[in-house]
Amino acid sequence: METRANFIIIGLFTLLGILGGLGFFLWLASVQIDRQYAQYGVLFDNVSGLDQSAEVLFNGVSVGRVTGIRIWEDDPSKAYVAVEIDSTTPVAVDTIARLESQGVTGVAYIALSGGAPGAPVIPLNGNEVPIIPSRQSTFQSLVSSAPDLIADASRIVSQLEQLTGPDNQERVRSILENVDNATDGLEQALADFSDISETLRAATAQVTGFVAEFDGVGNSARATLDAADGSFAAITETFGNANTAIENLGPAIDQANAAIAAINTLVTEDFAPLADDLRTTLGNADTALASADQAFVRADGLMVDDLGPALADTRAALTDLASTVATVTDDVPAIMADLRAGVAEARGAIAAISPGMRDFGALGGEARAAVRALNDLIRRINQDPAGFVLDNRVPEYRR
Repeated sequence: METRANFIIIGLFTLLGILGGLGFFLWLASVQIDRQYAQYGVLFDNVSGLDQSAEVLFNGVSVGRVTGIRIWEDDPSKAYVAVEIDSTTPVAVDTIARLESQGVTGVAYIALSGGAPGAPVIPLNGNEVPIIPSRQSTFQSLVSSAPDLIADASRIVSQLEQLTGPDNQERVRSILENVDNATDGLEQALADFSDISETLRAATAQVTGFVAEFDGVGNSARATLDAADGSFAAITETFGNANTAIENLGPAIDQANAAIAAINTLVTEDFAPLADDLRTTLGNADTALASADQAFVRADGLMVDDLGPALADTRAALTDLASTVATVTDDVPAIMADLRAGVAEARGAIAAISPGMRDFGALGGEARAAVRALNDLIRRINQDPAGFVLDNRVPEYRR
């Protein structure tokens, strides 16, 4: 009886251990007897590392597992992965499936993501299994593009080898030597520039002294120019007065011309007939005297002795009168010619003076302009003497 009881106890504990282990494995696999699943399919280009019973995570939460992997009949370039997901999981039409690797071990699993709020859920139509859209993960993109990356890296390395070849190394060495020489030349140029700066500083000091001295000269020149401006104004006024006097002299000359014309008319119209009358009278008198002389010759000697001296005196007087009249008549044209010549000379002098007066007026205007220009020059020198002497204009190569 005792031996038999030990076997029963041992068998009972053995069964309890088996049941406990089975329960532990069921808990470990998260299997629920009353849990309901929905069947879905996912298409991938490559499912390397993915095994059956791999987990399916939705936003990091385990919601199912992989139940099968096969080549898709419709497109052999695709791999069809059958998954079962908890029916309560909101697999929407915009949910995306990716093949990811977990941790350092690289265990592959399917990760579901997406699903906007309010998006419709993928419908389950009886025997037809719905397909969840898939995309490559970041790791898969890197793996698929690795050959291209390696080819690009190889090409870059080849180009770097060409770039760092002996020829380019010699060129780089030459460039570095040129840079070194240029640095030495730059140091010498900076030293020369320092000397030039000292020279410019000394020149600036001299220019400052010169400007200080020139300031006094400028003040004196300004005073002289002011006096010259006044003198030119007085000269211009004098020339204006002279021009006015010449213009006023015109009527007097016209009056003199009128008087000369009147004298000429008087001599021509009055003296000429008078001279003719005198000549006629003298001729008649001479004829009468000749007749009387002939008559007296026949007369008595006594009468001749008495009348002879009287007639001689009368003849001499008439001769003097005729000579005087002839002299006066001969002198009148000369006098008129002299008067005309004097008037012509006066007109010529006036004509010669008039342009000179205009030239003097223009000269006065130009003198004023010169005075103003010199005043502006002195003002510029006083405002910026160093700039006037050294010329602050920017050279063409610095623009």
